Amino acid sequence: MLKFSRFHLLLILSLILVSCSKDSEPNDEKLQPEEQVIEDKFQYIALRNDGKLFTIGDQSGVVEPAGSIPNLEFNTIFNAVTSSSENTYIYESWFDPPQPRLFIRNRRTENSEMVRLEFPEEFGNIPGFMSLDWDETQNSLIGIIRHEFDSPSTDKPVKIARIDPDTYEIQVLENLDLNTLGYQNVFSSQLIDQKIYVSASKNSRISDADLLEVDLSNKTIKVLSQDSIETGLVNLAAIPNTNKLLGFAPQLNTGYAGAVKPYIYDITTEELILIDAVPRISGLHFANKTFVNDDSKELIALIAREGHGLFKYDYQTGEFEIIPVKNPEDLSSMVAIIDVIKL
Repeated sequence: MLKFSRFHLLLILSLILVSCSKDSEPNDEKLQPEEQVIEDKFQYIALRNDGKLFTIGDQSGVVEPAGSIPNLEFNTIFNAVTSSSENTYIYESWFDPPQPRLFIRNRRTENSEMVRLEFPEEFGNIPGFMSLDWDETQNSLIGIIRHEFDSPSTDKPVKIARIDPDTYEIQVLENLDLNTLGYQNVFSSQLIDQKIYVSASKNSRISDADLLEVDLSNKTIKVLSQDSIETGLVNLAAIPNTNKLLGFAPQLNTGYAGAVKPYIYDITTEELILIDAVPRISGLHFANKTFVNDDSKELIALIAREGHGLFKYDYQTGEFEIIPVKNPEDLSSMVAIIDVIKL
């Protein structure tokens, strides 16, 4: 039989205690929190007015350069940017000499080409598009043309035309002239069926914008009610499969530059519903469209809130999210979301 002295027993006991003590000590490495990896589901393509392109992660907010539209130089008309399933169409009004230019960017290959447009003679020397919308039902572009693009006039026409996407021929629709009601400027537009919903004013002030319903079939123009807000709606988006729009109403006398509030507008009832849970935000650029992501069922806009932010509104649930945009230095305020990449 093995015998242990008192010394040996104490030694064995101390070794056991030390071993247990070491096993119970916390591991410093395990206590370090793991860095959270943010995975984007989409990248939004942002276009700057000089043709530069950027991607913005829908979850991370990270901005990365993404090339450019060749020959697009400085004067993108952001409300005249629209997309079919195949192409994105971008209009630039070029001056000295006047040269209306349409850029066609293939959404799959990312290649682009430029076409010089020829307006009908009735529009004078310096006409230009203030809006473009894609008409899926008739496979054509719909645009609003101002006679003197560089100098709005109270007595010059503001008409609507169709543009053939193959020949780029411009065909003016008769008996539709926004200027007969005094409208000179168009800030935002959305086509729903054969009606264009237009944010337009009789002067240069965005705060005075009315919401018009232009019926292309019946050749009528109707001013819709916006009685519950002080200003008009800009940055419009048509909510798919509904008779509703999302828009941002500029706020007056707030002390904050460009302050806006988001609203849902019911076209049928002409009622406005404030998305009141949204905190104070500002708009970056007021003459454009809010982007619709059909895959995520979200409306997407660039806004300002302690820097640039990506405003995402789920039109099925009514929930919203604001993603801070990281390293936004290259974006500027003359920028808008024009497309999306699903990752």
